[in-house]
Amino acid sequence: MDNAENHILALTHIVERIPAIVAKLTTELPDQLEDLEAGYRKLLDENYHFVETDIESRLQLLYEALKNNHENIRKLELDNAEYENTQIQEEINALYDIFTREINAHKAFEKLVTTLPTYLQHLKENNQVLVKDIERLGKTYLISESDVNRVRRLQADISALNTTIEELTNDQSEVSEAYSVLQERLENLQSTLKDIEDDQIGVSERLVQIEKDDINARQKANVYVNRLHTIKRYMEKRNLPGIPQKFLKLFFDASHSTEDLMAELEQVQVNIESVNRILEIATNDMNMLEEETYSIVQNATLTEQLLQYSNRYRSFDDRIQQAFQEALNIFETTFDYQASFEKISQALEVAEPGVTNRFVTSYEKTRESIRF
Repeated sequence: MDNAENHILALTHIVERIPAIVAKLTTELPDQLEDLEAGYRKLLDENYHFVETDIESRLQLLYEALKNNHENIRKLELDNAEYENTQIQEEINALYDIFTREINAHKAFEKLVTTLPTYLQHLKENNQVLVKDIERLGKTYLISESDVNRVRRLQADISALNTTIEELTNDQSEVSEAYSVLQERLENLQSTLKDIEDDQIGVSERLVQIEKDDINARQKANVYVNRLHTIKRYMEKRNLPGIPQKFLKLFFDASHSTEDLMAELEQVQVNIESVNRILEIATNDMNMLEEETYSIVQNATLTEQLLQYSNRYRSFDDRIQQAFQEALNIFETTFDYQASFEKISQALEVAEPGVTNRFVTSYEKTRESIRF
């Protein structure tokens, strides 16, 4: 009895599976295949080509597979029938993907055929502008030889691409390759055009920067000349007993680098790379000079204040009296105002801790700035 029931259950299960498998085999897959082949024929009529050369045979194999799978149904070999249905469906999907790829590639191809000639014309115009800019700027500036050669090379590249793009875009009725192949080829050309444009932008930015750097350098040169005069007057107003050698060296360094900058700017053809290099040196020299100027004036002023303040200790503190004499001698003979300041401040700190900081803080609040 149990065997009979199991047999009935198995038959019931088979019967339940058959309709779906049969419907897939006799209706769904044939309809798909028929639509697929009709679409393929239409694409061929519209002059589509395919990378795959076995599409006809694959379609025929699908028809044969459908026919052969009926035998599995007849023998109730449902697992095999279901497997074959799945294989057929996957092959139909694969062919559908190929056709979809070519349809999408055709759309992309049409768009590229329209845009690439315009893009190429844009690059031609860009290069003409660069040639004119180099010619104009070359009358006043030394133009980088690498940029001149780059523009020439870009012109040659554009001319070569012009022929290639014309061949690919002029007569689309004679297309003899798959659109996916043509799309890839045009996209590679588009990428090459983008590289050319990037190069053009780089050259253009460097050419524009030449005039900007020239204006900046001339402005800075005028500023530095005024700064030198102002620093000189600022130091003279201090009525110092002498000027330290370090300051004199920095002052002459800044003067010479500023003069070098102005001389470079007066060349028949200005080498902007040299200008920028000299400008960097001049800027550094001016910053060091300004810093040293403030340092000298601060040390000298504080030394004078501390020497005067030390009078309250000198009469009874021999150590401060000695420091006073040594600091004053340094101040008046060697003009090392930092050493003089350190000498008297160290002595006073022993007698009155914190006195130096008090004077320094007061000075910084009232320090006179160099008015450029």
